[in-house]
Amino acid sequence: MTVKGIHHVSSITKEILDNHEFYTNTLGLRLVKKTVNQDDTSMYHLFYADYNGTPGADITFFEIVNAPQYQSGTNSISRTYFRVPTREALEFFKARFASEGVYHEGIIEQFGRTTMKFEDNEKQRLALVVEQSDEHTTPNDHPDIPKMHAITSIGAVEVTVQYIKPMVQFLELLGGKVEDGFDDDATEAVVDVGNGSVYVIEQRNSQLEKEGYGSVHHFSLRVDDDEALLEMKQKIDQENWRNSGIVNRHYFKALYITTVGNITVEISTDGPGFDVDEPIEALGKNLSLPPKFEDQRDFIESYLIPIS
Repeated sequence: MTVKGIHHVSSITKEILDNHEFYTNTLGLRLVKKTVNQDDTSMYHLFYADYNGTPGADITFFEIVNAPQYQSGTNSISRTYFRVPTREALEFFKARFASEGVYHEGIIEQFGRTTMKFEDNEKQRLALVVEQSDEHTTPNDHPDIPKMHAITSIGAVEVTVQYIKPMVQFLELLGGKVEDGFDDDATEAVVDVGNGSVYVIEQRNSQLEKEGYGSVHHFSLRVDDDEALLEMKQKIDQENWRNSGIVNRHYFKALYITTVGNITVEISTDGPGFDVDEPIEALGKNLSLPPKFEDQRDFIESYLIPIS
């Protein structure tokens, strides 16, 4: 049993309206689920993805209004990489970012891929990478972003750790395959996890990242269904990795694992999906609540800023 790729990346914002504007307008993603943090219903949990909300295409944000800004350091999920299909798409976004005042670092070659790093308004560390997706995704319609240049999915996450070998071994436990081999002197590794990748970078210093707005809380890897998730849990338990047990998140089931450097890695099922409680054409238009919270709707909505 192996993972199939990236499922989603979950980050933290304190400015939910600016966040919504950046990811739907500047990047052209679709808000496919407007819901709340199921562990704290006073805060939004927004999911941005392709048009259909395909597993592997979504970046999500928890709204924590009193969060401090993150302090960068090692033992962190240090960057999220969105796929675009061509170098021309990178050039398109480079010009778009320049016109909108978005910080970017220009087009470079990294990990054998053509990439452009950039940041959102809260200094969330992001990148575009030229890479075809193995999964069928449907880019969102946006009046100013041609579909041939649009973001398709999440291709990779970057993880920075004090000690690279234990993280690589953990990813191999999940079925990851290291590109170009790996030896004891390596300080970087690309680990393929299904149709996605984890870029692991060793940074041996004592400055640990402090979580806050602009940082990533966790990333999730994909499996097909409940049976596959249970097999993964059994594999994780055999190796004594601390985990949450299987949690029902309504749109998918999840297993949260505390890994190397206290980094949280989730494993999630592909289904049932975001259309379990609203049709594809209406995704993200209204506040969606799992059934267990429906009787609290009026109270929950009283805490939330309207987003349209």
